[in-house]
Amino acid sequence: MKPLLSLSVVAAVSCTMAQITTNEAPFFWVQPPPFSSPYSATGRMEEYGRTGVAAMHAVLLNEKTILIIDKAEWNEAQFDSGQSAFSVVFDIETSDYRALPLQTNTFCSAGGFLSNGTLISTGGGEKRGRTWKAEAGWQSIRHFTPCTDATCEWHEYTTGAMRNNRWYPTVEQLPEGDIIIVGGSTKGTAVNREEINVPSYEFWPPREGGEIHLPFLVETMPFNLYPFVFVLPDGHLFMFANHESIIFDYNNNRVVKRLPAIPGATRTYPLTSGAVMLPLDPANNYTVEILICGGSEKMKNNSKADATCGRINLGDESPTWEMDTFVYPRLMPDGVLLPDGSVLWVNGCQRGWAGYNRRNHDPTFNPIIYTPEHKHGERWTTGLANTTIARMYHSVALTLPDGRVWIAGSNNVDPPDVLAEYPTEFRVEYFSPPYLFKHPTKPLVSNVPRVVVYGQRFEIQLNLGTCEAVEEEKGRSAIKVALLRPGFSTHSMHMSQRYVVLRHTLADDNQSIEIEAPPRATIFPPGAGFLYVLCGGVPSVGVEMFVEKDLQDLAI
Repeated sequence: MKPLLSLSVVAAVSCTMAQITTNEAPFFWVQPPPFSSPYSATGRMEEYGRTGVAAMHAVLLNEKTILIIDKAEWNEAQFDSGQSAFSVVFDIETSDYRALPLQTNTFCSAGGFLSNGTLISTGGGEKRGRTWKAEAGWQSIRHFTPCTDATCEWHEYTTGAMRNNRWYPTVEQLPEGDIIIVGGSTKGTAVNREEINVPSYEFWPPREGGEIHLPFLVETMPFNLYPFVFVLPDGHLFMFANHESIIFDYNNNRVVKRLPAIPGATRTYPLTSGAVMLPLDPANNYTVEILICGGSEKMKNNSKADATCGRINLGDESPTWEMDTFVYPRLMPDGVLLPDGSVLWVNGCQRGWAGYNRRNHDPTFNPIIYTPEHKHGERWTTGLANTTIARMYHSVALTLPDGRVWIAGSNNVDPPDVLAEYPTEFRVEYFSPPYLFKHPTKPLVSNVPRVVVYGQRFEIQLNLGTCEAVEEEKGRSAIKVALLRPGFSTHSMHMSQRYVVLRHTLADDNQSIEIEAPPRATIFPPGAGFLYVLCGGVPSVGVEMFVEKDLQDLAI
């Protein structure tokens, strides 16, 4: 009888399904509507949490924490003694912060990581007293080794560590695994002057030869503080100050090539613009393009900010600056590379110059996104979720592992004043770009190695989620793998910020992907980056991964 019963059930179900033809039927299957989000075009801006100290400098330490550094001054975060802290570790997940003691004044300093994972903070300002005691930091070097158990503290070489005073220097992480420290002045100033100019560079840890003279920082006076510096795939440096730029061989102290002056306003401090080295891609042999946007016409409180960007392709035989709009006039902007390789611009203002006490006005509240691979005239995305918080002098921004952007700071008053027209700002904002609202799920990755060596092939596990059905996007593979280093953020600088596209092979079952690490240290200097897998432009959560010359080089 069992075969008859089975036949009866099948017949009954078939008969019932044949009769169901209307939406009111009890077994009618409703196809879910296509995914949509109100933020898919604009992204979302949210404000929560406080930094404790004014965020003059900030750097992402790992997947969970940010190191924030101010100068020695009054701050909300204080020790039991009543002395104000001027550095904290900020927890991204909880918005809690832990105050860190410092002996030396970190005012207008710089920073970068050694290949072993240790952060180096260089230079600073004058001795301070009262409730924010600090020794002079002009020649100081500070070490901070990141941790996840709330035990890490600053370790300082308080004086004489560098060969010269350096206020407003630039740091860049090098292929050798150390850092180069470039320029600065011997004391605080509104703009550099001959008698305080430091036209030289040195290394940390120190190399033989000590401080090395750099004529470029004489030629570009007086607008040569915080020069833009990027390591190039050939091992040389791109250097920019004022309107001028060079390709420089730092190991032999020689100018390899002089580049044409950028049109428009002065672009470096205190007429500050922002600079980004666009993503490096093996598909075009890691051709370098530099983008510089904004600036100001002169050192006047009501001077107009510049509304242009210049882009130069260093792979051209005779490179020239291709000029473009910046959409809005903007001084002191922050340009951060996003996981998809585009550049988000936030912060800044439309009038004035970089400095304290009413030198900058008319904050720019509108984020904009620059897509490098789009055609000229079609690269800007506007109409994004804006902010209501003025972020001008001493603001920062960092791309987070989850694809959001952390935005903090703004302090153009001295001493700090939370009631000023443009107050000392402790609030934190998070901008979620539109790609986070493009699909109901994002790619998931696992089994990412903590450390790899150059050129190593490694396999990770992958879950593409709802993106699995997407095969092509604008004629290209929908899968992209990249390594992002957010850099050290201060004064519209993002020192050592870098984005490298990685070669990869997706398994036939879409469950794993084989990835090739950067081929050499000049492409991605040793140290940490965040590994992203993107599908249809939607990024996974970035996973911290170190790229080293030897697996034993990592010390954390």
